[in-house]
Amino acid sequence: MSSQAETTRHALYQRGRTLQRLSIILTYIILVVVAFCILLPFIWLLSASLKNQTQYYAVPIQWIPQPFVWSNYVEAFTRYNFGRYVLNSVLLAIYAMVVNTLSSSLVAFGFARFRFPGRTLWFILMLSTLMLPSQVLTIPLYVIFRNLKWIDTFWPIIVPQLFGSAFNIFLFRQFFMELPKELDEAARIDGCSNLRIWWNIILPQSKPVIIVVAIFSFLASWRDAWNPLIYLSSQNNRTIPLGLLYFTDGYTSVYPQMMAATVIALAVPVLLYAIGQRYIDSGVAIAEIK
Repeated sequence: MSSQAETTRHALYQRGRTLQRLSIILTYIILVVVAFCILLPFIWLLSASLKNQTQYYAVPIQWIPQPFVWSNYVEAFTRYNFGRYVLNSVLLAIYAMVVNTLSSSLVAFGFARFRFPGRTLWFILMLSTLMLPSQVLTIPLYVIFRNLKWIDTFWPIIVPQLFGSAFNIFLFRQFFMELPKELDEAARIDGCSNLRIWWNIILPQSKPVIIVVAIFSFLASWRDAWNPLIYLSSQNNRTIPLGLLYFTDGYTSVYPQMMAATVIALAVPVLLYAIGQRYIDSGVAIAEIK
């Protein structure tokens, strides 16, 4: 009797193992199919960037160009002024990354470490701006910047970075509240001011959130097409997203060269994510409401 029970248990165990293996195989198949569907547009983009105009419009799609037209990447820089767009985007993105990160951390330090009347109310009001579409502010801001004679300059894009970002302030504040306040008290006993505490005590221990906010700020500036479209008009002031809108040869769009420029524009976010992936993933934990 025990032998029969042992055989039954073994059969059930083998059946369970078989079902488990099948479920794992099915999961991998689904993931491969989904990954292929996600990567397919990028594969087409890379292929299109190496085609000539005839191959680009060929039907059916010619996935492997014959021959590879590497000159599309050279022409994007030499003929269509893409190098200037890259330079503008890089400078603005680095500025946003540094200034927005510092200003957001300073504001978050005040919300996390100081007690003052209406602190919670001001924090809620600050967070409520996240629900306000940026387009709502476009007309009043345009009028202000026009009166200041800042249109077609970088000032309308540079100056708002000085006031931080509501989402970045939220991330910093949540992280700062996890740090023990005994550090601040010990620093005050040693004669540190509030700014010294923020700069020498809090920021050195906030590397994860600093990296997350820095990457978010860089990418937000890098892909921003709305503000350059509204405030910048001259060709030399265009950024990458705005420049791609005007990637034409007279009145005709030059799609192979445009695809080459798009590949270059996408390379930076992909590289940043590859470098800071574990910190970006930790941003979800940082944003946990305390």
